Amino acid sequence: MDEIRQFVEDEIIPLEPLLLSGDFASLYPLLDEKRTKVKDAGWWVPSLTAAEGGMGMSLPEFAELSEILGRSPLGHFAFNNRKRRISNR
Repeated sequence: MDEIRQFVEDEIIPLEPLLLSGDFASLYPLLDEKRTKVKDAGWWVPSLTAAEGGMGMSLPEFAELSEILGRSPLGHFAFNNRKRRISNR
């Protein structure tokens, strides 16, 4: 989780001024770059099981991750972690 926390701090949070200013034309390419880094790190769709290509997290692990991603309004989107129901496995 420390690597993910650091990634959010170093890579995702700095994009927030573009979001808040409405400069979506500049934000989208940068956010796509970050999403590619997330995929390459094996963090994409963390709520899925490992067999489905996710991180195979337990509910408490996912809660910790969600807290980290929630530090930025872009966090969950960057990790493609939206509307998943981890408790329904």
